[in-house]
Amino acid sequence: MDILRKSLAPISQKAWEEINETAVEVLSSVLSARKIVDVEGPKGLDFAALSTGRIQVPANQKGAVKYGIHQVLPLVETRIPFELNVWELDNVARGAQDIDLGPMEDAARKIAQFEENAIYEGFKAGNIAGLKNSSDYGAIAFPENAEDIMGAITQALTKFKANSIGGPYTLVLNSEKWQMVNSFVRGYPLRKQLESLLGGSIILAPFVKDAYLVTERGGDLKMVIGQDISIGYESHNSKTVQLYFTESFTFQVVDPAAVIVLK
Repeated sequence: MDILRKSLAPISQKAWEEINETAVEVLSSVLSARKIVDVEGPKGLDFAALSTGRIQVPANQKGAVKYGIHQVLPLVETRIPFELNVWELDNVARGAQDIDLGPMEDAARKIAQFEENAIYEGFKAGNIAGLKNSSDYGAIAFPENAEDIMGAITQALTKFKANSIGGPYTLVLNSEKWQMVNSFVRGYPLRKQLESLLGGSIILAPFVKDAYLVTERGGDLKMVIGQDISIGYESHNSKTVQLYFTESFTFQVVDPAAVIVLK
């Protein structure tokens, strides 16, 4: 029996299929960072740390034998519980196509938001610096007017070119900035103008605060997954079943010159 213990849950195969399909739909709609970084794994729950390939040599060592400590990024393991109604899940077998999976959907969004925040904003407790704190460049102001956005992106791309950061490039935006980009400037869709300039794509990231411009060339930003987002079983009674989402991951910015923040 694996750690998820799903076989112990009083849930039919059809109900599990409904749960899994809905979870994938929710997660794929809000997980944006995985679309712009290199993803390695899943390597398994027993994969505990990612080597940075460096050692730290403490100063003022005494004795003939000197030593260094390997530097690693420990994987962060997350878990969030949720509760579903057993009778409602049984309705799947009765042919119901509108079962209430609201608590599961809420939990899926929350664990996705944790992952997004860790990658974009950083997570100090897990030694994840995050994109925002790792960029080699000073932040560029994101314009308040749609007409000025092209100029700001051109300014950012100029910085990339000056540092030999090739494209294509991806622009990551929150909902507010996404709406601005999907407007018309001088009678032409701004989004198409930007995509032509970037040579890449524009991605909606509902949980981010700032905008991010990154290269798509690969090898610069790395997410390593131990246990990919999965559903496990905790307990149940005659009315409800307690499940949970879990995940383990870390994130490393290999080249800080590959990301620009637009505030």
